[in-house]
Amino acid sequence: MRPVARNVLLFVIAMPVLLLLIAPPAGGQSKTEPTAAELAEQIQALKREYEARIGALEAQISTMEAQAQDAVPESEGSPQAARPASDNAFNPAIGVVLNGMVSAYSADEFEIHGFPTGHESERAAEGLSLGHSEIAMSSNIDDKFLGNLTLGLGVHPGEPTELELEEAYIQTLPGAGLPEGMRIKAGRALWTFGYLNEQHAHGDDFADRPLPYRAFLDNAYNDDGAEVSLVLDTDLYSEVGFGAFRGDDLPFAGSASGRGAWSAFARLGGDFGRNSAWRIGGYVLGGEVNNRGGGHGHGDEEAGGHAHEAGEHEEDGHEEDGHEEDEHEEDGHEEDEHEAENHHDEEHHDEHGHAELFSEGLFSGDTRLYGIDFRATWAPTGNARDREVTLQGEYFWRKEWGTYELAPEGDEEHGLMEDFDLTTPGWYLQGVYKFHPRLRIGARYSRLIAPPEMELERDPTAISAMLDWTNSEFSRIRLQFNRESLAEDGHDDQIMLQYIMSLGAHPAHTF
Repeated sequence: MRPVARNVLLFVIAMPVLLLLIAPPAGGQSKTEPTAAELAEQIQALKREYEARIGALEAQISTMEAQAQDAVPESEGSPQAARPASDNAFNPAIGVVLNGMVSAYSADEFEIHGFPTGHESERAAEGLSLGHSEIAMSSNIDDKFLGNLTLGLGVHPGEPTELELEEAYIQTLPGAGLPEGMRIKAGRALWTFGYLNEQHAHGDDFADRPLPYRAFLDNAYNDDGAEVSLVLDTDLYSEVGFGAFRGDDLPFAGSASGRGAWSAFARLGGDFGRNSAWRIGGYVLGGEVNNRGGGHGHGDEEAGGHAHEAGEHEEDGHEEDGHEEDEHEEDGHEEDEHEAENHHDEEHHDEHGHAELFSEGLFSGDTRLYGIDFRATWAPTGNARDREVTLQGEYFWRKEWGTYELAPEGDEEHGLMEDFDLTTPGWYLQGVYKFHPRLRIGARYSRLIAPPEMELERDPTAISAMLDWTNSEFSRIRLQFNRESLAEDGHDDQIMLQYIMSLGAHPAHTF
């Protein structure tokens, strides 16, 4: 075998040399060129070969994918598997807002004459105060729902710190299977009414809210309930919606059924020019009221207690009057006592007028609060980060029909009770100019128009001017001056230095 292999190897090496020796010269014989038909056939052959190879690879990939799908356990196809633990989209975004203030006032007392006010609408404590800070957590629950929780820390003079549940709601996401543009929100939230109500106070352009929000809503309406909204498929931004609520927060109180309030709204917006935008909206908020007073504006137990005590005193008074009547008849003094009581009621009414009845009394009946808002922005340079002008305003009018009852402390049996049908408007207008990426100035005027039944000599008004410095989207310092004329006998000059600092995540600013 070895000689044979050696001979084969020698033949392989010698054959090329032999061919070179016997080959004719390059120019001695013409070379035959392939025809066009032959080239076309070669190309088609190459195409058929590559198509066959591609088909084989695709079949191999399909087989591998099918095998991988069969290897996945059924439990991983369940809804729970759609939420991987390592996905940051489902980890709660946690943020804290610190909102402190230094304030000085020229007037000792605060009161919007003729209107009840709660804790949220009161002015901040004079001097150094923590103000209103918040802790917020939000996250996608899964591919269909989002959840949010906001806790408020309120500090009021002479009282322990309050921990308030401002928001706790769930909200549908685009993948929830609803019609395109539809959203459902349920729980406790800052509901859609006007421009400011939906946003937290630290997102406002001023350190305090305008008079209509303070008098009609105790700064904001955040009752328990649900809301449905729909963004329409139109060229302009168009949104409509409605809501149903428990009816315990101002302007309501004392809901008996837990379904005492409702709302409806419509908004329209768009651009004009290249650097400007606008939005307008109309709103209505209505429901039943049972013993609404001041305080916290959540159906005051204290107010209800006063009303209950007044009823007890009235019954006791009737019993006592029954025993005393015989004695007075015998002594001949019954008519004198009734005249003295009537004279007492007349003096009380003349001294305080109806203003005290509306600001301190308990209201029961029905209320409707209507609102119109508008907002327009303009960026002179085309970049709102550098310069921007904002004009914003809202007009409210509240219509109420029912009974106001005022029971003076220690004299419940001589209380006042009157039926009224009132319409009370209020409005504000403000402008803010960002003249530097970090500096803004602004001015605001707000007014409440008291109905004649309140017998006020002048309407409550407030003028505000502010200058703020924004280092970043997480920090802002604001200096503000207010002149408020809320009572009939003077005004209150206010100076406030406010800081707003955000730690962690915070929601994007609205238009």
